[in-house]
Amino acid sequence: MAVDGQGSGRAPHDHAPGRVPPGAAHVALAATQLGGDHSRSEARRIVDEWVEFFGTAPSPIRDLRFVSRTSKRMFEALRGQTQLEALSVKWGDYADLTPLAAMTHLRELHLRGASSVEDLQPLAGLSCVEDLLIEGLRRARDLSPIGDMIGVKHLELGGDWMTPRVVHVESFGFLRKMPQLRSLLLHSIAADDLDYAPLLALPNLTSVRVMEVRGMRPSIHVLKAETPWSE
Repeated sequence: MAVDGQGSGRAPHDHAPGRVPPGAAHVALAATQLGGDHSRSEARRIVDEWVEFFGTAPSPIRDLRFVSRTSKRMFEALRGQTQLEALSVKWGDYADLTPLAAMTHLRELHLRGASSVEDLQPLAGLSCVEDLLIEGLRRARDLSPIGDMIGVKHLELGGDWMTPRVVHVESFGFLRKMPQLRSLLLHSIAADDLDYAPLLALPNLTSVRVMEVRGMRPSIHVLKAETPWSE
């Protein structure tokens, strides 16, 4: 586990949560995938202690970044960390996003490896989020709750860069409710209604790029000509 508090320092990733310095506001946590130096019981103990730590009460941590697998149990334990201003998840089997619903101070939310997530509705009330990234999507067909996130200025959505696995969603119509957007990246993701006109209704964009899809309206050539396209 790397901890960056009021100063700057590093601690072994298997330290107990109680060893987090009281002033540590920024924490990068690797509590899983610890390798052969840890027995199965030790690895389980480390996860158990972090689950207990997160589930007890809000902590001093404002910026939390999971840099290894995040299990459903660990993700669920975050429910009480309502003080968080930034949260980043590398990957995991988490599916239920309701633990995030009360994190009304979040300004940055990065959810990678979100392949088990089906419902984005718990994010709708997070009005302070300015930087939103969700990738690895496979099951979330309805993206409309994102349109209610009125603070988002930088949005990235997609499937899996590595595969690449193209994700199919119902529509990008929710973008019409997001005139505040400044940057938009839609990678490895396609709208089944083929309607990409909402991209032309975003007056504050300074950067945009989407995946080309056969039959998309307007065409990729029109989008490149009429938006601040970023290669």
